[in-house]
Formats: sequence, C-alpha cells, structure tokens
Amino acid sequence: MTSDADLKDLTRQIFEARHQGHLDVLMSFLGDNCIFRAAGSRYLAPLTDPVVGSAALRATMRHFIDTWDMTALEILDIRVDGNVALVHRVGHMRHGTTKFDTEIMDKMTFENGKVVECVEFLDTLQAASLLNLATISAAQI
Repeated sequence: MTSDADLKDLTRQIFEARHQGHLDVLMSFLGDNCIFRAAGSRYLAPLTDPVVGSAALRATMRHFIDTWDMTALEILDIRVDGNVALVHRVGHMRHGTTKFDTEIMDKMTFENGKVVECVEFLDTLQAASLLNLATISAAQI
C-alpha cells in the first residue's frame, strides 16, 4: 500500500506533467483501463462522457493540453483516504482566448501507483458554455 505522503507526491507529479504539457509523462501515471470523466448531467455530453482506456485518454489529454491552459491553477490542498486523493485547485484558466477564474476538485483513485479513475468536479455550466454546449453571457463566465 502506498503511503499518504507518496500519493500526495504522485498527485503533484501528475499535475506538474499536465502543466508542463508532457503527455508521455502524464500518461505514465494512468492505468491501462483508467476512466476519466467530468461529473455532471448526461445532457452536457460530450463534456461529461467517460473516457476509458489508454488510446482514448491519450487523445483526450492531448486535446486538454492543447486547448485548456491550466498552468495558473494552484493546488490548495490534497487529502488522501486510503487509495483516493482529493485535490482542490483554484485559479485562472484559459480556453482559446477566454480567460476565467475557476475552482476544481478532482477525485483520483489509485491502484499499484497508477490512476484507475479520475472524476473532475468543475463548473460544468461554465465549461459547457465555452464548448458551445450551453449558453450564458460572457459577463457570467
């Protein structure tokens, strides 16, 4: 079993790889059948559709790195309970030319040192608006 300190360190390494845009390093932390999804209504698909498996995750992570600038998000806290890390992040993001403030919580489940599931809790209305899946005014972003 991995210690709390080890899982916290591993979690920080994952987000550092994401911030640096190192896709291969990021993928090395994910299990072969890892599931990633944003929590939310099925009506916000494809935003909330689960992404499963290495090939799909690689394509999705490449897209995220290329289109969602999260380098100004800071980790406020990491809590570990057994094999689950809860990561609270806050700060500025950019999608395309739109910059905005946000807050995100990630629930990452680990097995044998690899992420097997990541559920991201974010402002789905804000994200859906940026992806043209929902409409809100620019002042509300």
